[in-house]
Amino acid sequence: MTSLSRLLREPLLQFFLLGGAIFGVYAAIAPPRQPPAEIIAIGPDRLQLLRAAFESTWSRPPTEKELTGLIEDYLREEIYYREALALGLDRDDIVVRQRLRMKMEFISDAVADRQAPTDAELAAWLAANPEAYRRAAQVALQQVFLGTDPAREEVDRVLGSLRAAPDADFAAMGKRTLLPGQLGLSPPLAVDRVFGQGFFRLLRELPQGVWSGPVTSGYGIHLVRVTGSTPGRIPTLEEVRESVARDWSAARAAEARKDVYARLRSRYVVQIAGAPVPDEVRP
Repeated sequence: MTSLSRLLREPLLQFFLLGGAIFGVYAAIAPPRQPPAEIIAIGPDRLQLLRAAFESTWSRPPTEKELTGLIEDYLREEIYYREALALGLDRDDIVVRQRLRMKMEFISDAVADRQAPTDAELAAWLAANPEAYRRAAQVALQQVFLGTDPAREEVDRVLGSLRAAPDADFAAMGKRTLLPGQLGLSPPLAVDRVFGQGFFRLLRELPQGVWSGPVTSGYGIHLVRVTGSTPGRIPTLEEVRESVARDWSAARAAEARKDVYARLRSRYVVQIAGAPVPDEVRP
């Protein structure tokens, strides 16, 4: 009896051969096995978020049917999201890249937002940036419009009447116009928006409380009485606390974003094929 014959008669070998044949036949006729299903867990926190989002839109809680629809919509979104990631659809997508960048920057901004400024920090910011909060000078005025090209004699006559009777009805002394006869305290932009560029600057040269002129606007010739004025000034911190705090926080967020990026940037080496790396993108 040869060695091969003796080997084939071994019970252990026969057992393995028979087992292999059985598994082979089963594999051939058995239906393909499905991979284990992924789990999508929807817990109380997620349900609360879905309810809150619905209520913020419709000002009422969702019904059971509406909640079922919200859950189904969330499942659809989650399934498509997972499948898209599995297919690599997030790669090389400029919209996805920009959105993820925004989220990373939002995280760094949120860290800065948690740091409330002290009064000393706000005062220092105001002192370092006074012009950003300067209150513009203002003037209040009354005016009489004399047309685009009045005679000198008419200008002198109306001006003399106004000065002789300061309390007279000045609105009846000029020509009809859609321009306002008077303005309350107004900053340069507001005055120039009504009478034309540069009119505010001319008013600052006039004495207060006295009819003066002629003053030329973008519409023609005026006689003007400045009835009030306030100088430009830097406000106190209490007057502009909200604006200063907002600007301080924005600056801190920008600095935090810069620091976070610098730390992340230091982990990478930039290689640009076929060209030297520009200095501005080196670590």
